[in-house]
Amino acid sequence: MLKIASPGRVNLIGEHTDYSLGYVMPMAINLYTFLEGEKASLVEIYSENLKSKKSFYLQNLKRENDWSDYIKGIFWILLKHNHNLQGLRGKIYGNLPIGSGLSSSASLELAVLEFLNLKYKLKLSKMEEAILAKEAENEFVGVPCGVMDQMAVTLGKRGYAIFIDTENLYYEYVPFPKLYILIFDTGVRRELANSEYAKRRKIVEKTLNELGMKSSKYAELKNLNKLQELQRRFLGYIIRENQRVVEARDALKNENLQEFGNIITEAHWDLAKNYGVSSPELDFFVKNALKYGALGARLTGAGFGGSAFAIFTEEPSKIGDEILKVYKRIFPHNARYFVVSSSDGVRECVH
Repeated sequence: MLKIASPGRVNLIGEHTDYSLGYVMPMAINLYTFLEGEKASLVEIYSENLKSKKSFYLQNLKRENDWSDYIKGIFWILLKHNHNLQGLRGKIYGNLPIGSGLSSSASLELAVLEFLNLKYKLKLSKMEEAILAKEAENEFVGVPCGVMDQMAVTLGKRGYAIFIDTENLYYEYVPFPKLYILIFDTGVRRELANSEYAKRRKIVEKTLNELGMKSSKYAELKNLNKLQELQRRFLGYIIRENQRVVEARDALKNENLQEFGNIITEAHWDLAKNYGVSSPELDFFVKNALKYGALGARLTGAGFGGSAFAIFTEEPSKIGDEILKVYKRIFPHNARYFVVSSSDGVRECVH
């Protein structure tokens, strides 16, 4: 029996920049998807969190528009790349919340991929795993995500965030100090996220194309003058956000924690005002976290619900309780919070 631990991730800074091949800085966190299983001739998998069992043969990989698509996608992409493998029989469980902007889909994909990599001796590197999982999500599941989530899940390193240039996949580890991260899951499922995400991606890609640029890293504020209002607003945000990722990386390297906090808070209000992906629930958390002494706070993930996070120098569970209490009086959602720290990437659990 092989057991895999696959972390979630919090994106510290660099939101909606990866699909325009800009900069991002995520961090793997100690909330996990676990996969326990063994080789089999078909795929039989039970999700404890969803109380749902799926089974299928590798000869019949069809999309069903449910959680099993992420698993089928991994088999599909490996077979497409001519890897020799069979099925697995196992169960999935864990404490990483599903659909709350902490990359549960990439975590699930990589749990399956790492299992198959080890069991069937595929000899894939962590970077190869990340790229294959992204291809599976794009081509099989049909989600037009960038590669950030998969890289965070595979390359995670305890005590570090990862600065990534998503154009050339250059990455570097940035020491992350002993801060406490309070993640607040608003309980709002991101129904809007996929359609609104696709709309923004389309506008940004079209704009860069008109400017003759492959990556948003090369765009400057002076390029905005000739654009239409919505293009100007969206690309303007992305240009500023790319700059913030570099500044946030340098602030962490120089251990300038207050500056780092200021940068992520500024990013939240830019996302809210100019990119239009926040919500009253996310804004409520950011305002209240700052009121209780957070160094900085912002939404993480695509927005429109899901999660936000705040960073503190002291253990913030009491603050989490307090914010949750007031939040539940105002909003009718099943919210919760987690205090998390950095984690290593996807790996076998060795007892």
